[in-house]
Amino acid sequence: MLRTWLTPVPEIPVPPDPAKLEPQLRAYIADHVRSVLQAPRSPQRRATLGLVYAANGLWAEAKRTFQTVIALQPREPLARMYYAVACQELGQRDEALRRFQELTTQFPQFAPGYYRLGEALLGAGDAGRAAAAFRRLTELAPQEWRGYAGLGDALLRQGDVTNAVKWLEQAVHMDASAQPAHYLLGQAYQRTGRTNDAPRELKLGLNAQHYPMPDAWSVQAPQHMKRVQDEVDMAQQYVKAGYPDRAIPILETALRYNTNSLPLLHNLAFAYERAGQPQKALPLVERTLQIDPRYVSGYVLLSAVWLALGRNDAALTNADHAAKLAPNTVQPHLARANALLALERDAEAVTALDTAAACDPRNPQIHTDLGDILYRNLNRPDAALGEYQKAAAIDPLFLPAQLRLAELQWQLGRTNEAVAALRTANQIAPKDERVAVLARRLGAAPPP
Repeated sequence: MLRTWLTPVPEIPVPPDPAKLEPQLRAYIADHVRSVLQAPRSPQRRATLGLVYAANGLWAEAKRTFQTVIALQPREPLARMYYAVACQELGQRDEALRRFQELTTQFPQFAPGYYRLGEALLGAGDAGRAAAAFRRLTELAPQEWRGYAGLGDALLRQGDVTNAVKWLEQAVHMDASAQPAHYLLGQAYQRTGRTNDAPRELKLGLNAQHYPMPDAWSVQAPQHMKRVQDEVDMAQQYVKAGYPDRAIPILETALRYNTNSLPLLHNLAFAYERAGQPQKALPLVERTLQIDPRYVSGYVLLSAVWLALGRNDAALTNADHAAKLAPNTVQPHLARANALLALERDAEAVTALDTAAACDPRNPQIHTDLGDILYRNLNRPDAALGEYQKAAAIDPLFLPAQLRLAELQWQLGRTNEAVAALRTANQIAPKDERVAVLARRLGAAPPP
């Protein structure tokens, strides 16, 4: 007997013009569409396809896919939440807010739902209800700093500055890297008249990037990003964080679909160089310069690759060429300084860094590097101290400068100045191991 009670197989949303998609993304979507065709009633496979669409900005297709997941698996809160997120991304703010409200009503223990609801309510100008949502989030996820920061933000908008400070301080204590919370705390300090503390917090939160509260699906999203710019950004973040080995497979795969992409070639070469594989980086950098013989970043990277391969003269030659192409750009002069240091031409390296500092006068790292060479290589502690002081004046919250100031002042017998710099370093990064190590060193070995 036929099982006529079965519902029809839901459609599989696909982009209307796949030919306009980037090659790797087009192939990746096709693979996941085929996966759904093999098991069209699988909510898991549909959810993964929805994440693929969402991760690559195809929100109309993502919305329709998550709607199907809801029908197939009504008790899955993540599907309902991401349906609402898709509505947000498509500009359907009222619908999104209504869906977030329904989500928290149907799943009152689902913490990410309260985060999304709170953010949506703040966006709608309803700080009172947002505060209630974030307060609930602090109860459900007491280790999540966004709950405390969101509550502080809502209270600040309501004019309850004293309580806002309390919650925001708890947020930054919970996670010192939470830039949005620092910025909000700086605003709150301003309004309470704490003019000494406010600039520090505002600086720590400057250019804060807002990332939603993680959930079981969002942690999977990066693996589904297949647009070239997204992959380059992700790879750069891995390299910056000290994990070039994680960037390499992402870029290698992307390069197979985009063989002459200058950003992919350059960033893969850079990842190889950072990972200690300069021999793999060399042919890639050379390809970038074949594509664009005036590619300044290519010559800068080639200089670093030759340094890693022990070819110091070649490193300087390429850095010099980059400096001729872009005399007012900082990176070529930094490359020249590195090559000159490798050639033990320290005084010339100082001159190169002076030029770099003139190109980028608001960069405290350059003055810190200058101080290091003057102190450690040329035995000029007073000149080094001046450079560290310049770095600290440019950015009082630049931790390396404060650490160098504390150590050098201590060595010069200026105990009060050393203690003041160390105190500042501790205010900037109270949990940083370098601060604790230096404090132990200075305490154990006082100057004569």
